[in-house]
Amino acid sequence: MAAPFSAPRTSFNATITPRRAIAFTDIALSDVKAVKNALGVTVNDVVTAVVGGALRRYLDDRGELPEHSLLAAEPISVHDQVGGEGTTKLSVMFSTLATDENDPLERLRVIAAANVRAKEIQQLVGADTLLRWAEHFWFNAIGLGARLYSTLHVADRHAVVHNLILSNVPGPPVPLYLAGARLVGLYPLGPITDGAGLNITVLSQEDRVGIGMITCPELVPRVWDLADAVPGALAELVEAATQV
Repeated sequence: MAAPFSAPRTSFNATITPRRAIAFTDIALSDVKAVKNALGVTVNDVVTAVVGGALRRYLDDRGELPEHSLLAAEPISVHDQVGGEGTTKLSVMFSTLATDENDPLERLRVIAAANVRAKEIQQLVGADTLLRWAEHFWFNAIGLGARLYSTLHVADRHAVVHNLILSNVPGPPVPLYLAGARLVGLYPLGPITDGAGLNITVLSQEDRVGIGMITCPELVPRVWDLADAVPGALAELVEAATQV
């Protein structure tokens, strides 16, 4: 399983600034499912492999591709595994993006195998472990610590916990309307943090998969180049899957 603090440092693993830059794209859900069915993996595995392929191309074009694979922190819902009432409950799973693999099919296989192990370990640890730990924290102290962490640029000094946050959420499979107008695109955005200044959030809607990216322009100066690399990364997987 991919482990925290094992991620290589990239340009977006630094203290974030107040400025934000966004980019977005979408891909066909049918293509994602075609790869899933051909390889016997999950939709999340395919999406992770597509993001890994896009990041590999983006970093390689900039001469910044690390020797070791990038690591993503993936929020996962544990609402159905944790008792009690309340809002949506989340845990986190660390996933390799296999950016050190040039072959798209091998990248997908590595990601799928690592995700299986990650889920097994998470079940052994317990879905509510992070939630129970959080109950013992004094949140005023957490806020003060976060401000000091940012002010002192601590994220620039210690080992990289994870390179980015990658969130994949299944969205509504039916058409949505507002005042009679049909929704034709849905592009989600998530948070960034010191040390992980890139967030990629994925949300399906009908037959499309919307992908939103947010970062600081100082850390990822051409984030649209990363968004533009996503369709090509999926096309590589689709072509390779047809030859299996």
